[in-house]
Amino acid sequence: MAIPVIDFSKLEGKERAETLAQINNGCRQWGFFQLVNHGITVELLERVKKVCTECDKHRAEAFKASRPMQLLDQLVREEQEVAGEVNNNKKKLDDVDWEDVFVLQDDNQ
Repeated sequence: MAIPVIDFSKLEGKERAETLAQINNGCRQWGFFQLVNHGITVELLERVKKVCTECDKHRAEAFKASRPMQLLDQLVREEQEVAGEVNNNKKKLDDVDWEDVFVLQDDNQ
């Protein structure tokens, strides 16, 4: 099986219904798809990629500096002290999983 590849240029032609069905299938069955012939320049895609990377970096830094993260880090340090693991190389919570959500909303419904 291959990732669905959808030709966006066919959305406005005779193959509109088939293209919409492909988008529906890509969303429902795969959760994503590759879109080709969308008309977006490579330069713009690269700029968006760069902005997204920077945004993610700043959010991760803000998360690590947040009060809940500080409290978790403090709990880990206290737990290590109780367990007798006190040293200069205290474990930190640098690799904590967290969730980011992106919601698409159709205002035409």
